[in-house]
Amino acid sequence: MGYVEKMMGDREHMVYRTHQHYIVLLEEILVSLLVFVVFLAVGLAILVPEVGESGNRIRGIIGLIALGSLVMPLYLIVSALLRGLRGRELFWRIWWAALAGILILAFALIILFDPGRRVVGWIAIVVAVIPLSEVVRIFSDWLNERYVITNRRVMEVRGIINKHVSDSALEKVNDVQLEQSVVGRILGYGTVRIITGSDVGVNMFRRISNPVRFKREMLNAKERLHEPLEVELEEDFPMAQPQPAKRSAGKPGAPATEDIPDLLVELDELRQKGIISEQEFQAKKKELLDRL
Repeated sequence: MGYVEKMMGDREHMVYRTHQHYIVLLEEILVSLLVFVVFLAVGLAILVPEVGESGNRIRGIIGLIALGSLVMPLYLIVSALLRGLRGRELFWRIWWAALAGILILAFALIILFDPGRRVVGWIAIVVAVIPLSEVVRIFSDWLNERYVITNRRVMEVRGIINKHVSDSALEKVNDVQLEQSVVGRILGYGTVRIITGSDVGVNMFRRISNPVRFKREMLNAKERLHEPLEVELEEDFPMAQPQPAKRSAGKPGAPATEDIPDLLVELDELRQKGIISEQEFQAKKKELLDRL
């Protein structure tokens, strides 16, 4: 049983789940992969070629390539500034790109102006382990981040060891907004805003995979919250197989008054068998009695 399933109620089941699109994963790991390749190439360029004019020429070419690779960290920093990020949010967004850019610049200059220092090659290979571990961490975070719809609520689950879960009851969802760019429609990702009546107000699911289906499944699950009692029993407790009740002509979907005692007996049998809890029994009993 997974982590999400352990949080579900007795009569709650998963309807649909998705995660952030793979394009988000590529954006997150691209810089770390590039930094790993650059430092590994720098280390090998210093250690492998023999000391001499030909070896220094190879090191010089690698140094120029390393300088050119500074475009990616700079792009991430500038794009974060253009998006309006400030303060702590900006820091956590660009700190790794800024550190990577400084280290790449330092090693590239050493290769270009002092190619004989072979100890720098070993340092570069050791440093290459850091971005590689960052790639593993980002991938694990992406793999464990889920956006889940159940028949009662919508949840966002994040974290590998320390879990963070936020959810909103479907009955409190007031509106759902979907944003998809042209590229998002082609690749199949988009942003979903869930507007609720809670204090939080808005839940933002950014660039999730298959957002159209996510919105449709959530609206369908919300609609099913208002289905009649006997339909709900048939879906949640198929083994009970209650007999079809006669419908009243005045209220389509509602049981006839003469059928309510039979439904109460069936509910009591479900309670005695342990299929429904005492609290659920009392709630449904009150609902039926109110129809008399």
